[in-house]
Amino acid sequence: MDTFRWIAVVFSMILGLGVARLLTSGAAVFRARRRAEIDWIPLVWAGFIFLQQITFWWSLEELATMMPKWTFGSFLLLVGLVLALFLAAALILPPSEIAEGESLRRYFEADGRWSLIAVAVFNGLALLINLLFWGTPVLSAATFLNLALGLLPILVFAGSRRVQMLGTVLYVPVGLYAAAQLLPTSY
Repeated sequence: MDTFRWIAVVFSMILGLGVARLLTSGAAVFRARRRAEIDWIPLVWAGFIFLQQITFWWSLEELATMMPKWTFGSFLLLVGLVLALFLAAALILPPSEIAEGESLRRYFEADGRWSLIAVAVFNGLALLINLLFWGTPVLSAATFLNLALGLLPILVFAGSRRVQMLGTVLYVPVGLYAAAQLLPTSY
């Protein structure tokens, strides 16, 4: 249990940096709303990245009891999850206020959509970790949810504007359902 405290500190530091980055960028977008064009797609993804950060943070307690022995490999896989969330948070919204006449949509097309690769990596690693560490069956609802949550961001990343809108709209119910089903309700 003592080892877990040190591991949780590392995870919490990286998650905290990601949450701070996302909240700061969100506030900058809010302040720029009158002078710049705001786009709903990156805002929805920012909301889900925030949700995934918070739900992962909440589920850290579960790791303390479910991982009786820690190896460097298991630590690295879990650090990969946290780093993917940080990268997603750092890339989805501009790091500073959008200048007058600028567009959140243009930022998303140029740089922000790369955060979706990090979201896909996070969900891919979550799928792998569920299979390796928790023994989740390959043919299970959790596996299919993680697969959908990993493939939809790739579709949005690579797709046209119409595909981006459709993929984002589809991600909302799947992401909310996954959070409700996979998250421990209490400890």
